Amino acid sequence: MERKRSAILRIESTEISIEEMSEITGRQPDTSRRKGSSTRNPQRPLRTNVWELREDVGQDEYLGLALERLWPRILPAEAGMAQLARRGCILRLALVQWISDADPHEPGFGIGPRELGFLASIGALLDVDQYAASGSTRDL
Repeated sequence: MERKRSAILRIESTEISIEEMSEITGRQPDTSRRKGSSTRNPQRPLRTNVWELREDVGQDEYLGLALERLWPRILPAEAGMAQLARRGCILRLALVQWISDADPHEPGFGIGPRELGFLASIGALLDVDQYAASGSTRDL
């Protein structure tokens, strides 16, 4: 399994369809899953529609690079995303980072004031998952 570093803007709703999320944001998702479709493990139906824009980089690349690629894609959709939040959607910026001793970067990343303001204005949660690669002696 390739361990990517990812920055993902995810929108979830029990009521609003993937198509309506796309219309309101003015963006097509990179990935989406419909309410009622099966998840991978364990097999169970999804309870929400899931709409995602994502940027992935390799484990040896800086997580900030994925963020730098994602911001220009999501910042222009601020008004639409805020509207979806007001209508009960859950918005989250999910960051996934695998860390190892061979990591050429420090295990950190940064989010600037403009981007923090954006996340606040759309009512987004910040969800950071950091994993130590097997055999890593780094402290998280």
